[in-house]
Amino acid sequence: MNRKIIILACLASSSFFFAQSVEGTVTDGQNKPSSETEVLITKNNAKFSAITDENGMFKIPLKEDGDYLLEIIRDGVKTNSEKITVKGTSKKDIQLKEVPAPEQKIEGVTITAKKKLFERKVDRLVFNVENSVASQGIDAVEALAKTPMVRATDDAISIAGKSNVAVMINDRLLNLSGQELINYLKTLRSDDILKIEVITTPPAKYEAEGKSGLINIIMKKNTSLGWNGSLQTSGSYYGGRPATSTRSGASFNYQGEKLSLSTNLSLGDNYWENHSYNYLTGTTADNYWNTNNISSNNYKYKGGNAKGEYKINDHNLIGFNYNYSFSNPLEQGESKTTIFNEEGLLNVESNFRNKNRRNVHNATAFYDLKLDSLGSKLNITANMLVNDANARNFYNTITSETSSTFVNPISKYRIYSGQADLEKNFAKIKTEAGLKYTKIKNDSEFNFFDIKNNEYLINLKKTNTFFYNEQNYAAYASASLKINEKWDAKAGLRYEYTSLEGISMNDDSSAKIKYGKFFPTAYISYKPNENHTFSLNYSRRISRPYFGNLNPFKFYTSDFEYNTGNPYLLPSFSDNFEFGYVLNNNFNVTLYYNYNKDNWDRIQYVEGNLKYSIVKNFYNEDQAGINISYNYNKLKWLESNIFVNGYYAKSKSYDPDAVSAPAGYSANFNVDNNFFLNKDKTLTLMLGLWSNLPNRDGNTSYFANASLYTGMKLNLMDKKLLINLYVNDFLNTNRSKGIEYYPNYNVEYYYKGITRNIYLSVTYKFGNNNVKGATKQVKFEESSRAGGNN
Repeated sequence: MNRKIIILACLASSSFFFAQSVEGTVTDGQNKPSSETEVLITKNNAKFSAITDENGMFKIPLKEDGDYLLEIIRDGVKTNSEKITVKGTSKKDIQLKEVPAPEQKIEGVTITAKKKLFERKVDRLVFNVENSVASQGIDAVEALAKTPMVRATDDAISIAGKSNVAVMINDRLLNLSGQELINYLKTLRSDDILKIEVITTPPAKYEAEGKSGLINIIMKKNTSLGWNGSLQTSGSYYGGRPATSTRSGASFNYQGEKLSLSTNLSLGDNYWENHSYNYLTGTTADNYWNTNNISSNNYKYKGGNAKGEYKINDHNLIGFNYNYSFSNPLEQGESKTTIFNEEGLLNVESNFRNKNRRNVHNATAFYDLKLDSLGSKLNITANMLVNDANARNFYNTITSETSSTFVNPISKYRIYSGQADLEKNFAKIKTEAGLKYTKIKNDSEFNFFDIKNNEYLINLKKTNTFFYNEQNYAAYASASLKINEKWDAKAGLRYEYTSLEGISMNDDSSAKIKYGKFFPTAYISYKPNENHTFSLNYSRRISRPYFGNLNPFKFYTSDFEYNTGNPYLLPSFSDNFEFGYVLNNNFNVTLYYNYNKDNWDRIQYVEGNLKYSIVKNFYNEDQAGINISYNYNKLKWLESNIFVNGYYAKSKSYDPDAVSAPAGYSANFNVDNNFFLNKDKTLTLMLGLWSNLPNRDGNTSYFANASLYTGMKLNLMDKKLLINLYVNDFLNTNRSKGIEYYPNYNVEYYYKGITRNIYLSVTYKFGNNNVKGATKQVKFEESSRAGGNN
């Protein structure tokens, strides 16, 4: 349920010194525990309150004996009211009374009060999914697409235009990234989601990694015992193309008195094509290096997830979480390159065929201990991730003769972590503290062979072995304070120390780097009344390189081109300031300023008839802007979500090999409309548009981009059968285009994939829909850094 009122201000003395208290259990009309229900006790002008836990239990310390008024508030509506006399410790069990019918029935829909759609908490923006009709009957990826400040597609998830967003379930980070993350989120139904929290400046409790913030998906609590399951199938058809993409999945959930289980399986076969070009033109001469590419990718995958929780008693919970994924994408393509320089004109054709195999296992185990009735708890977690990747890549380079090569890159990385988190709550203050240790080990081989007369001859100059070891130590502490009914504050400090070493066997070189940094966070919010909320936030963040960007292997795409990593690459840091305002719980405005130091990206170099790119730290960036989110639901037949992000960005390169893109203004926006075509709102017409105006970042200027989509959503059999039909990128305008700036040349690039397609998904749910199974997730932030190897 949506908490409307947090614990009110207590009197000056700590509750630990109070000799009087009222404690008991609140149950509903069926004698089941009523969780997250407010119990309010007043005497004269003094107020004391508590929120019931998952067992319906509460405890309220009082200053003195006497007569009090006890009230119960459920979903913002007062259900019970009675006078009580307190002497010492009083026991009071309460059963909720029914709300009068006239307040319950509105056009056949049972409600208790008009719930908030948006809420501004002290450190996050909350989107109450259950209060949005348009967000029902879809999967979690589609629900994220309707969340303020979030853009979610079948390819990526971002906050206000920033990628690499981490996603949590019930305050626990998912151990997934990339396509595996999208596949898992598609197994979650929006009907099971209570709310989505957008955390743009994460508190000290969370890893300082990443500049984009966090998304926390809060699932509804289990309300009954039993089981349920679902079957889903979906597919896309690309008009005029001899290929489709399909996905099938199944899930099962079980909830017992003590044991909860959840499993899901999915498999898919995705196909896409893309056309691209890369035109490098000299700014001081007539030199150029122009390349046109066409390629395709057949991404086949299968995976599964199993979660289990066992409730030892009311205070002890243990559980596990295991994910597995296997993929074997096939990539192939060809390119034509024209090179003109001092040596004359050279025409080059090349083609490739890459077959990859990737196995990913990650497992977690946790133990939760509840310490008191105020919600204090201790959590201990252990994580492990194992990734084995093996590829067989063939390349041909054609000039006046043909050169053929075979490359066998092998990557094996392991991530282990352990952590302890303590949450201790007092009458007015909530404190958090924790420790974490992480060990990362990545062993990579790059075996390069020249193919001559059908013989594979090892090329020792291009073959290499790279060993990477990293250790991270972290500690944090934070405290949040309910100053009074209008003011909330929170502050924290996190310290992270990193020691890493990279060894390249081929050139007998190594890089050792050690650094320790503090990451402060601070928040304050002011809520003068129910219609206005103000907030001010600050956080410092770090962005560490992917493993692949640290690897010095030279990945040749032809005899004339290669890409390489940089073992001396350093992390980048950002300072983030935000001022937020929410009006009437559906209009959100955020002013922000970010300073990013030592950002890194790929830089292209040309040396005669050789072109290569390397990842380097080379620029700092200032960005200031405003986010506006608005939900329009005044009409019964329409719900619209509007998001606009306008900003000014300025980059400054400190590397003479790259020139900063011109500073300037830009914006991106998203409009999502849902037209309800019947009274029950089970048939919905969807129409949406997103767009990016021209923008710049580092040494790159990006052209404008936009996409329009439309479709229908149908809920049948009391929401057990869900059918969605979309037409994505209806006008076929989605593509990526930009210009990179260098001292002696500019590079114009273009990338266009198959974005216009027809998408159909069918989901059937069976069993008890109130059963959610095991929903707890476990933190494992480092797993996302492995994405660079993919």
